[in-house]
Amino acid sequence: MSIYESIPTALGETVSDLSPPLTDVDFAALAVAEARKSQQEVGRVELYVGAVAARGSELLGSAHRGEVTAGDHAEYTLLERKLKDSTLSGASVFATLEPCTKRGAGKVPCVERLIERRVTRVVIGTLDPNPEIRGRGVLKLRQAGVAVEFFPPQLTAELEELNRTFFRFQQAGTAPPIATAEFLETARTRSLDQWYTSLNTTFFYRNFDRSPSDVCLHLIEVVGGLSLLASDKIKPGIDREAQVQKALAWWLALCGKVGVRSVEAMLWDKFPAACPYCQREIHVQEECAGKKAANLGPPWDALAELGRQKARPSTLGAWQRMFNDIYPVSQGETYPPTFARLFEELAELAEAVRVFPSEPGYFLSEAADVFAWLMKVQNIIDEKAGRRLKLRGNTIIENFAKSYPDACTQCGRRVCACPPILASTIGRIAHEVPSGRGSYEPMGRFITPDKVAEAFGPGRANEV
Repeated sequence: MSIYESIPTALGETVSDLSPPLTDVDFAALAVAEARKSQQEVGRVELYVGAVAARGSELLGSAHRGEVTAGDHAEYTLLERKLKDSTLSGASVFATLEPCTKRGAGKVPCVERLIERRVTRVVIGTLDPNPEIRGRGVLKLRQAGVAVEFFPPQLTAELEELNRTFFRFQQAGTAPPIATAEFLETARTRSLDQWYTSLNTTFFYRNFDRSPSDVCLHLIEVVGGLSLLASDKIKPGIDREAQVQKALAWWLALCGKVGVRSVEAMLWDKFPAACPYCQREIHVQEECAGKKAANLGPPWDALAELGRQKARPSTLGAWQRMFNDIYPVSQGETYPPTFARLFEELAELAEAVRVFPSEPGYFLSEAADVFAWLMKVQNIIDEKAGRRLKLRGNTIIENFAKSYPDACTQCGRRVCACPPILASTIGRIAHEVPSGRGSYEPMGRFITPDKVAEAFGPGRANEV
């Protein structure tokens, strides 16, 4: 009986009984058998991956996805857990799926681990169907001088069948729009700039044809929904608190649209863990009022010096806590005054967008102010919910990660392919359209663009 026939039924009992020499086909079959034992993660598409290390005809070790810890890649378990102290120079690794070229924050991609361990050859079962990875692992291995070969066709077909759900999912261009426990854990350590990149990558094409003014208008619309907190109004279909992360997302989209290099650097320029006007770590209203009355603007050089002396916040939650330190929320503080200031800043941001072609720098200051007031709203929400000061920031990270899990939650794609205006949006606002009036028809309330000049052109000046 060959290893291909015996391993799937009793892997632990048969490997030790095999008669050498073992062949590449045997090791590839062993990797497939390991893949079948993969442990799946709740909320994620099923994925079966196995890996085997061998030198010549000698089996060095084998592993499968999630064998020790949920979500661990098979190559990681094999190289770093089972063969951590083994010399793998000159060895071959048989991987049922092309080794990954990118991981979450703080994790080393499997292709880099293989290169670091000086393996001579990697034999791959199937290329990764994810277009962001497919072929890149092979290329990186070859560039590092690692020989790359592939499984026999019959084993490749078996793997494609085993992972048919995963292949179908990736070929559709979709990603799980679910914030898993693993994703949420990573999200807690993700920097604000990393969220900035992730969100603008997901919605790159969706916002491609939108102007900065269009994106700014959507931001204002969302903050309008958030203001329901101030009026204590309940509106069907709108989660008032959820509007904070939605407003933050559109703020990030607007910054991306005008091409801000780093939102963290932009915020730190104006708020280096201190109020930009009184330069105090805890804002003193009387001092600020006098300096603002002089209308001299923030002392940018002094703020830059403060920024050089301090450490910048590392996560979204840390930014929220920093703003709570500068502008503490008092017990019993209400929403209306905060929303009055937030809308004042939104108006100034809209002006900054309007004059952006002539004075782009104005945007930096006004965008930072809007972010500061959004953090103020979230801090009031946390205060009213009784969340302890040191835990501030956890809620907004979790809510943001659930709303924007590196994919569009509407179409499920890593790069959003939704239409510019969702059908659900049209359906929500349709009942607000006056019956028979929202058209260019004779009974409608609009004139066609070619008629606008006739109605309002300079030639009408003498007729009015």
